[in-house]
Formats: sequence, structure tokens, C-alpha cells
Amino acid sequence: MKNYSFRVLVPFNEETKTLNPPNNLRNSIFLAGPCPRFDYEDDWRYTAFDILEELGFRGTVITPTNDKYSDMERHQPEALWAQTEWERTMMHICSALVFWVPRCEKWPAFTTNVEFGEWYKKPGVYFGFPDDAIRMKYLTLKFTEQKKTWYNDLKKMLSDVVNDLQKSPERKWFTSDTHFGQQRTLELSCRPFADLAEMDLTMMSNWNKVVRPDDVVYHAGDFGEVSNQQYVIDLLSNLNFKKLYWTLGNYDRKAFDQIKTIVDAFNQVNEGKRSIELFDHTQTVQPVPGGLCEVELTNAKGETFKFAIIHEPVDFPAPSRDGVTYLYGHIHGRSFAKRNGFDLATDYHRYTPLSEEQVLWFKNAMQYWDENVYTDTVKVAE
Repeated sequence: MKNYSFRVLVPFNEETKTLNPPNNLRNSIFLAGPCPRFDYEDDWRYTAFDILEELGFRGTVITPTNDKYSDMERHQPEALWAQTEWERTMMHICSALVFWVPRCEKWPAFTTNVEFGEWYKKPGVYFGFPDDAIRMKYLTLKFTEQKKTWYNDLKKMLSDVVNDLQKSPERKWFTSDTHFGQQRTLELSCRPFADLAEMDLTMMSNWNKVVRPDDVVYHAGDFGEVSNQQYVIDLLSNLNFKKLYWTLGNYDRKAFDQIKTIVDAFNQVNEGKRSIELFDHTQTVQPVPGGLCEVELTNAKGETFKFAIIHEPVDFPAPSRDGVTYLYGHIHGRSFAKRNGFDLATDYHRYTPLSEEQVLWFKNAMQYWDENVYTDTVKVAE
């Protein structure tokens, strides 16, 4: 394989004789589609690599092609299952999932059909095939039903992928109460996942398929279980964002020392290219540089609105100001709408961050809701 300006992540690690773990997958592209089993030099992904080099891509390109499969099979009896789980994990975490399907008698792409069926409805998914590909009508029909564009040109598709990942200006996203790695939340909130691994992988997937590598994320607290610091550091390295404004939740404040250690390590390693800033609207944890996290958003009409990010929608030591909409968490969607704010909890929003357009939509909709919608106001201490 040539040397490229981007990282190529392959399944098999020749040194450890195991599959490579997912790490540093922010700004990553997974090349899905049929894989060769013997004639590896014919793999269409080599053409994709050359195109991405020409386009100046500088992230990670993930390929499921495993030319060491026979070696892996010798060292891992359940090689096929291990490879399948590896691909599934990478598909979830990647920033863009690209299906290129050169279907022919040599490459029937049976597995690709199954994977496409699992993913085609979701954001961050691209689909194309060459003009001479056979039996593509049904896949094309299903993709078109989602009002998505499909491609007959691999270079055009990859160019759009890179442009989408590198779009400017930065966009803002909002979420809360992800509780990554916390069994208690999985059970108490009755989240629809079989286990913690499925919960975390789904939320990472939903995050990375909408948030771009250089976007800004506002998190209203209770990020996740921080006792396993390396797990959280690896998790943060895989999530798309350039800046993360993290308002401490009730769980976070109890584990502040651990969180500060994680954040300091993250900021030091990234040397300003990516950063996390902590806020505590209760001002009960010291030292936290930020108090109340605030942001202004402008709608399509040019109107600007002020928002404040808090965790608990209850008393906190900040002055009440007219015109401020409070974005809170803590109650996991059990009381979504208040007269001066609404809930960002990921449970209420399909475990996916809200875009700034969605936040503005809710802000606009609030003026039309009647009294039956609201439960109370966000209470602000005098």
C-alpha cells in the first residue's frame, strides 16, 4: 500500500495478531461495499485512496478489506464473527459511511445488501455504484425514497463527502444526559438498548453522523461514567467536535476531580486544535473557570436570541433576565417544555444532538403552545 497523507485503518494488526481497536476516529470515512477475498489488488478502495489523497483529505479512512484474514483465522477461531463486529463498530463511530457497490458476478455484494438495509435511512450515509453495476434498482429506489442523492461517479461522491466534513462555518449542536457507560441510567431511564455497549455505540454513531469534525457542541451535563478515565479519553477522541462546552451535571459535580484530570489531559494532547471547556452554573465546584454557559443563535430572518445552558431546571445563583431561553437537562425528557426553556436530554431527542436550527424551531414554537403544554418555569433564584 502507498503512503498517504491520511491514516488508513485496516482490520488486522500484524503485531498483536488481533483486530485494531477504534481510536481517534474523529473525521473518519468508512468505505463500505463488497470486499475481495483473494485478488486484493483489484480492491476498488485503492482507487478511493488515491482520490482522497488528491482531494486533500487528512482524517482517517477505514477499510474492511482484510488481506490477513487467513492469519487472523489461525489466531482467532471465531474470525468471521470478530471481523463482522469490528466492521459494525467502525460503521457506527465513523463520521461518514460511504457505500460504493460495483456489483458484478465476481462481487455479488450480498453482505453489502444487508449492511445497506441497516444504514440507508440514517444521516451521514452516501451511496453510489458504477454504470456497469448490476441489480441496483432496488437499492437506488430505497435511497431515493429518503430524498438522498446517489452517485455513478466515485470521485464526485468522495468529493462531496470531504466537502461535507469540512464545511464552514462551524455549526452548533446541543445535547444533555448522555450518561455514556452508566448502567444505572440505562436501567432507570428504560433506555431501549440491550446493554451498555449498544447504548454507547448508538449514541456515538448518532453524534458523529450529524456533528462535523470542526463543529461546536454544547453539553448540558452528565456526560458519562468517568471512573474509567481511559475509556472516556478514548470516547472523546472518537467523537466529532472542535470545541465542547460542558456544563457540569449532578453526576459530573460529584466526580469533578476525575473530570478535570480527563479534560486537562485532553486539552494538553490536542494543543488547542480541539478543546473542552467546563462550566458550573451552580458555582458549587471550584475551580471551574466558566459559570453560566451562554450562546446566541440567529435564525433565517436575522433575528438573534439568547440561550443559557444549565443542568437542573431549578434554582441556581444567576439573575433572571428577560428574553433568555434556558436549555436544561437532568429530568430526561419527563418535563420537556417550560415557559422559558426546554429539555435537551438525549432520551427525548432520539439519542441525537439537536442542531441550532432545531433549537431555534423549538424556541419559535413555544410562543404558540397553550398552557396544557407547560409544566412550570425554570426557577431562577432572586
